[in-house]
Amino acid sequence: EAYWADGSAMEKQTRARGEQVEQALIAITEENLADVKEYRGRGLVWGLEFHDKERAGRIAQRAFELGLLIETSGPESEVVKLLPSLTITPDELDEGLTALARAVRETA
Repeated sequence: EAYWADGSAMEKQTRARGEQVEQALIAITEENLADVKEYRGRGLVWGLEFHDKERAGRIAQRAFELGLLIETSGPESEVVKLLPSLTITPDELDEGLTALARAVRETA
């Protein structure tokens, strides 16, 4: 924890981007209350867990078709895992989060 808590530009940028991701995942969760089990994460590492164990794979595939590279994780690959670069810009992150939201909508 102390390594990242030094007040540096890197820390501030990571926190800001993490908050950007969290807000997007909150919106996705609220739009898909019946489907999303939970979202969780810290910094720029986040996951979106689905009740339907196969949904995460469909979302990852559709996101890839939209130009977004994401992975699945969890014991049954039920989590869509987000690992954006530490150097990602707010606009690039927004573009990726928009693609993720679209992939979730289109795989419902």
